[in-house]
Amino acid sequence: MAFFPDHSGIPLYSSDFAFYAAENGHEVSVVTGFPFYPSWKKRKEDEGVLFRVDQHKNVKIYRGYIYVPRKPTGVKRILQEISFLFFSFINFFRVGKQDVIVVFVTPVLLGLMAWFFKKVYGARLVINIQDFQVEAASSLGLLDWLPIVPMMHSFESLSFKGADLVSSISDGMVKILNQKKVDESKIYLWPNWIDVNEASKLGIKGEFRKQFSIPDNSTIIAYAGNVGEKQGLSTLIDLAIHFKEREDMVFLIIGEGGDLKNLKDYHAEKKAGNLRFLPFLNPQGYKNFLADADVIFISQKKIPKDIYFPSKLLGLMAGKKLIFLAADEESELYKVLKNNDLALVGRIGNLTELKECMNHILQESSDLNKLKENAWGFVRQFDREFVLSNVLRKIESLVKL
Repeated sequence: MAFFPDHSGIPLYSSDFAFYAAENGHEVSVVTGFPFYPSWKKRKEDEGVLFRVDQHKNVKIYRGYIYVPRKPTGVKRILQEISFLFFSFINFFRVGKQDVIVVFVTPVLLGLMAWFFKKVYGARLVINIQDFQVEAASSLGLLDWLPIVPMMHSFESLSFKGADLVSSISDGMVKILNQKKVDESKIYLWPNWIDVNEASKLGIKGEFRKQFSIPDNSTIIAYAGNVGEKQGLSTLIDLAIHFKEREDMVFLIIGEGGDLKNLKDYHAEKKAGNLRFLPFLNPQGYKNFLADADVIFISQKKIPKDIYFPSKLLGLMAGKKLIFLAADEESELYKVLKNNDLALVGRIGNLTELKECMNHILQESSDLNKLKENAWGFVRQFDREFVLSNVLRKIESLVKL
């Protein structure tokens, strides 16, 4: 649904996979919408445009109109998906016959539409699940009052049955595919990836602090990315309140998203003067941010199923940043980071435990550097060339069957 130049979350991977396939000699066409994520705002030149064909890195990009609500709610997200699917349906016909259709989903109906075009063109179908849409929406209460959840599960099951390969990004999410009775022979672990060498190149030291008037002697503890409900970022505001007497600490929430207004209201209510909200950063601004940030905060609310693995994590590891995680102790994210000594880890909702993590940071002990080194070593198994060369071979083998 989102693609280059959107540069946060799923678009990072849908775009880079298309570019990698083109780099390796394949003819690649993309069906997508117009850029809007994560700011939830279209560019001026895209407003009111129904169709356009772009070209980037030898990839032909077929864009169709997509409704973008300023304040996304459950109903508005459904309307957005309907608009996207309608114009994508037309664009699939414009693209014409393909050997393989690869869809990066959260939208359940996108997988169903891809299955339809698999039948039309006699193509192979690969579904890459970045998030389980129904479970994620239900866990946040977005679909509770709509009688469509059983129907969405049925559509999802139909698309899985019609696919030649059903992949997801973590062991926990692959287990969910097993629970959904997906044919074992179709299931494939396709982890997200990072160009480790490129991601290790941070921005210009001092530029971010200068741009936002942050003193050199201040410790920056920051979250940067999509500001959604599932992130549970009120936890960072609670932490900032506890350390509000420390003038040498600055807390930041950087980005846009559906929960931003709620967080700003909570922030105003709690009078956390040492926490600031900053707008979403462009790619160079983000690199400059990483060069200056001392601690990167990641949080994950407790949800019924383990369906969330933040896309930014691999880049942070490659950049040797100190990661501070607040998450449910039963989540895969918590277990991976804690068991491999990759980050400071605390249970979300346990403010005492999280404050202890913060005190550990302020002590500047040598084991913090060890965490960063461990993370850098761990992330090398997810290097772009290693992951995508294996994926491409797997997909090519489907065509030869």
